[in-house]
Amino acid sequence: MIVMPGDKTLNAILVRHGETEANKDGIAQGQTDTPLTGEGVASTLRKAAKLARFAFSAIYSSDLQRAVTTAELLKKAIGFSKPVSLSSDLREIDFGALSGKSREEIMPIVRHHKADPSLRYPGGEGGADLIARTERFFAEARVRHVGESILVVTHYGVMETVAKRFAGFPPDEPVVIGSDDVWLLELGDGGARFETAL
Repeated sequence: MIVMPGDKTLNAILVRHGETEANKDGIAQGQTDTPLTGEGVASTLRKAAKLARFAFSAIYSSDLQRAVTTAELLKKAIGFSKPVSLSSDLREIDFGALSGKSREEIMPIVRHHKADPSLRYPGGEGGADLIARTERFFAEARVRHVGESILVVTHYGVMETVAKRFAGFPPDEPVVIGSDDVWLLELGDGGARFETAL
């Protein structure tokens, strides 16, 4: 079955990149990269099976390699013929000097920064930067692809931002993204509709 949006609606189907070596080891990558694991590849192919009911006009990906690899795997699996469009707006937040440290070690700092998006990581970005990038991407995508469906391959931070900015998730609660999750964000004149269980 092909699911098509309304005439003035953008359907953005969001997936997170597959598990990486750093993810497996509990390391905060930020805008650094490590390769996908075997499970990262396998979960990407499981997500591809969920995408079969959509007719995509474009695939967008963060330009970080773990997302690009995921997008190319999905493109091949679903038989999409156009090139993947890369966007730096879809990157994970830049943790600056905290990149490469264990998630457990930096989580108290991350929680503090999430409570105040104006704070910037040393040598990196702040939450306000990530919010601005995310909102800019989807505003431009809606203009470019109104009435169409697009696939967006990105990172935890962008997907968390989508959930909190467009779908009303509580700002002080963590957002859980399962390894096989595929999210739908519909953006229309009447606002946004969000679904996590595709």
